[in-house]
Amino acid sequence: MSQSSIIHLAADLSHIHTDYLWRSEACWQGYPYYGAPDLYEDCARIASRGVFDLLFFGDSANTSENHGGNHHAAVRLGMRWPKHDMSPMIPLMARAAPGVGFGLTMSTTYQHPFHVARFFNSLDHITQGRIAWNAVTSAYKNEAANWGYEEMIEHDERYVRAQEHMKVCCALWDSVEPDAIVFDKQKGIFADPEKVHLINHHGKYFNVRGPLPVMPSPQHKPVLIQAGQSPAGIDLAATFAEVQFVSRSTLKSMKEHRATVDKQLAVHGRKPSDLAMLWSVRVQVADSEAAAIERERRYIESIPQDAGLIELSHMYGLDFSSLRDDLKLSQVADAVSGQNVHWGSFLEMLKIHDPDITIGELGRMNAIGRGMVFRGTPKMIADKMEEFHHESGANGGFILYKGLEVPGYLREFVEHVVPELQRRGLSKTAYTGKTLRENLQ
Repeated sequence: MSQSSIIHLAADLSHIHTDYLWRSEACWQGYPYYGAPDLYEDCARIASRGVFDLLFFGDSANTSENHGGNHHAAVRLGMRWPKHDMSPMIPLMARAAPGVGFGLTMSTTYQHPFHVARFFNSLDHITQGRIAWNAVTSAYKNEAANWGYEEMIEHDERYVRAQEHMKVCCALWDSVEPDAIVFDKQKGIFADPEKVHLINHHGKYFNVRGPLPVMPSPQHKPVLIQAGQSPAGIDLAATFAEVQFVSRSTLKSMKEHRATVDKQLAVHGRKPSDLAMLWSVRVQVADSEAAAIERERRYIESIPQDAGLIELSHMYGLDFSSLRDDLKLSQVADAVSGQNVHWGSFLEMLKIHDPDITIGELGRMNAIGRGMVFRGTPKMIADKMEEFHHESGANGGFILYKGLEVPGYLREFVEHVVPELQRRGLSKTAYTGKTLRENLQ
């Protein structure tokens, strides 16, 4: 990717059916249920009208058991549950909406690199070069148990495994040269065997002979995405990724993160323009900022009092139901750091919140998600996006975090904010390439 005044746009569709959104009367209106293909095809069409580069599906194969010591709270209230495999949706969405790219999550901890490499090559063909792989290291106890592990692999070791995993995947994609396929009917030659190679990888975690038994795909390999924000995660992104998803709450924190990543990129002989940031932001369009805040207040009132605490339990591996509501955020830091999970994002909370904020107060604030929020009129939101984009290095763009109405939040953004961004020359008016990688340039 290249540094540019253009703001690349993406949307996170990972949790549009969960996290209490199912309670909203405005969600999924006109659709039989959240898993209906029509809903996702329409999301893709809306995104295509807004010339979005990417629609993204995060994933983890777990049912949270942290809050209350069992799965009851998560299942009863629909908190990150259920989680269908969204990969079958991608071909349907790709045919419904030319131009849009699609990001899928697969784990370097639990899924084998040969399977991952072959799977993404196949989807790259089906989407005509519009697929991306979000490589994750998986940080949930129940997920480890589902894959047959009695305990989670230690945090930094998960990243050692991820480094090897992604190296193997890249070697497999390279094992068939771009011009290996001959298709010479007269000579009876399908492919040149001199251009198809064994990789003979023997490592700490994986033994893979190769080659990958595939035809080269339109992008050769998927766009590589990584979202880790710990030192090990940043190093993995600096080694392999082309895009990083980042959740930050302030412009100062965004700048600090960009500077940290740029330093690590240099260690690996890469330039800042080699790795773009898609900053996570929740956008609430309304007639005014006050109207947007009121809309959020009504939503928070409609969900359980402990909704945010259940989410915190899920993210950070502690049972927040067992803690006093008046306990200060700073007082749980040591306990969270010992859980072997999302320590990087917890550190971000410690930086931006008053250390004396109680977990009860934080829970209510967290009820509709952590991170950055742009609220108000289309002009107000475009002003913020323009400021934050340029001040953080003008290298990437924004990924819309889940809104309060689905697919309404996406439609509102495309119909009201995108035209303002386009008027300023900040957002594309048409797709410039055939593949996702080309459109991200």
